[in-house]
Amino acid sequence: MAIEGDQQFSNYAPGGRVVENSEDRGPAIDQAVGYTATIVAAKRVLEQYNPQPLVWDPYGERLVGAECQHLLERWEAVAQRQQVSLGDVIAKRTRYVAVRTRFFDDLITTFCHLHGDSQVVLLGSGLDTRGFRLGALASARVYEVEQVEVLDQKRQGLQGLQPIAAQYHALAGDLTEVDRWRSALLQAGFQPHRATFWLLEGVVMYLRETAAIALIQGLATLSGPGSQLALDGVRRGSIAAAQDLRQQGRGRVVRHWQFGCDRPQSWLQDQGWLAQVWRPSGLGFAADRYPPHLPESPALGDQGHDRGVWLAQAQGHTL
Repeated sequence: MAIEGDQQFSNYAPGGRVVENSEDRGPAIDQAVGYTATIVAAKRVLEQYNPQPLVWDPYGERLVGAECQHLLERWEAVAQRQQVSLGDVIAKRTRYVAVRTRFFDDLITTFCHLHGDSQVVLLGSGLDTRGFRLGALASARVYEVEQVEVLDQKRQGLQGLQPIAAQYHALAGDLTEVDRWRSALLQAGFQPHRATFWLLEGVVMYLRETAAIALIQGLATLSGPGSQLALDGVRRGSIAAAQDLRQQGRGRVVRHWQFGCDRPQSWLQDQGWLAQVWRPSGLGFAADRYPPHLPESPALGDQGHDRGVWLAQAQGHTL
């Protein structure tokens, strides 16, 4: 297939309370959200052990240093057991997170250079630090929407740092409650008539399909001309494999997956978006990260014909 200011946590108060929309907070965080956000952030940090890292996150270790150490200890044991180098294990275990992060960084950079004073909305942002590290966001308005406990962890870990984004707004919200976080976004100054870059990085596979549809259709109604949506997802066979791992007590991240899609272009078009879709191994910069004998999603074992991950870039259109 064809294939981040002058304001830190502007809607935030100490203790993780959202000032402008405190009554509109979603339900208590599902522990899986903070758990998976921590693991993914640690993998971004450990990618920097690669001699030629695809991404560089200078602040991630402030957020997840303990998890980084935990993963290194586990992976050292794996390396010894498999009689391979620790570097090989790190490369395999961080590969997809690194490729995905680089892919989305590049899309955001291109969008910001094209649109100048940009709006960038990071939905389910986890412990990502783009608003502090990605130079292309220097003239952008960045909005993050995430569960309040995750934002509180980020606020504490990045205390004293200034965002690189021209404006930076951290908004608490449950992505399954579209009306609530949309209201918070508008109150924070978001302008729906302007071109917006929406990012759903590692999000939709954790939602039920009905929630994913409502979310992506809602983005279409908030998007001015020139808006883009970037996201990733998994195929249905990967969901089945992840559920098997959960039954075995394995798969610390993938056990929480709920939704897979085998035809993302058609599915996104049904929700108001015209998309291009890539497999990670099809990206030029990632070719050497995916040797033919290795699966694209190592946590799921051998790559069956019905398994896999995909990355998408989409433009809005009328439903």
